[in-house]
Amino acid sequence: MHPQYLCLAALPVTLALAYISAAHAAVGHPLAAVQRPARPPTTTTDLADVALDESQLRVHFIDVGPGLAALIETPSGRHIFIDGGKWGVADMEDDVRHFANPDTTATNPNGIPIDVAIVTHADYDHYKGQDRIFEHWQVNEYWNTGYASDDLPPSWGTFSGIVQAEQDCTIYSPIGDWVEPGQTEILDDGDTPDDDSDDVVILYLNVDADPPETDPIFGRSFSESERRNNASLVFKIIYGDVSFLFTGDINGRDKDHEDPSADEEIDSEELELWVRDQLDDRYDLAATVLQVSHHGSNGSSSLPFLRAVAPTWAVIPAGHQYDHPNAGTLRRLGQVIQRADHILRTDEGDSTPEVSAARDPRGDDCLIFQTDGTTITEVLRVTVH
Repeated sequence: MHPQYLCLAALPVTLALAYISAAHAAVGHPLAAVQRPARPPTTTTDLADVALDESQLRVHFIDVGPGLAALIETPSGRHIFIDGGKWGVADMEDDVRHFANPDTTATNPNGIPIDVAIVTHADYDHYKGQDRIFEHWQVNEYWNTGYASDDLPPSWGTFSGIVQAEQDCTIYSPIGDWVEPGQTEILDDGDTPDDDSDDVVILYLNVDADPPETDPIFGRSFSESERRNNASLVFKIIYGDVSFLFTGDINGRDKDHEDPSADEEIDSEELELWVRDQLDDRYDLAATVLQVSHHGSNGSSSLPFLRAVAPTWAVIPAGHQYDHPNAGTLRRLGQVIQRADHILRTDEGDSTPEVSAARDPRGDDCLIFQTDGTTITEVLRVTVH
């Protein structure tokens, strides 16, 4: 049995199935923080006009079309960059540069580094844009699960070479050699080592570099690309009572099952995370903001998984090249998130699937969340153009 699924193997199949069938009864999570209602963005702000509160945690979801790029700025000035997309990378670079200028200036004598660069998994629409980060910023640490396959594109080898060549960069890949699911680590102690109330913490939830080829409960076989997605680094950023769950492209259901009667289905990586969450609080999935997996594909965001996360907000990093987000995913999100205007997309107001994908502009639907650790204090929709 694959070690990733030891927690499932320890359960009788009937018990595991009972957990799955009971998932619909969970309308929330006992550890989920109660958030005051936050105001969704109703207008778009030009990047040049954005002024953020540097005493708060800021989480940026950058519009790179059908990909993922995110920047996290901590109150003490640490910067964590996630993925990078493959389209709109010039806009992505402009966005990051606005908040973390790497250039040496009179007021910024050393330039701002990227403290941690994360590639959730080896999909082109996640890692390609990150070469811009390594080209223009000093990167101090690099994290990846270390998934390996003969089917990975040559460009992954090229990118890995760029990472290896970065001076003074500590590489944690496979990151599972250093950490394990359920483990937490302080990313920023707020310069107060004796006070954990202002800590920015990461909770690791999936670090597996070698996902199984077949689901151990239901027997569904996974393609190489599905295994690659299941090797996504899954983690939660926690600041006080507020948290952000990053899921990469993990799978959770059969994408061909589109009828609402199949919404309760759960398997694959989401099943493993869900079972751990139900059995042990160390694997707590509950989060204030959810990065919706795989750009809103119907093969992810199973209803039991969404109920366990119980998010107040959801962000879908999407573009129309792959007809994402899927209507089924939007339906399931709508059953869990109370307010429709709290389901945000980086393709809002862009083209429809019936219109050429070339009309899907990048950089015009970036989203920025600010939090003081008690609630989401502000959500901005920003255009780089």
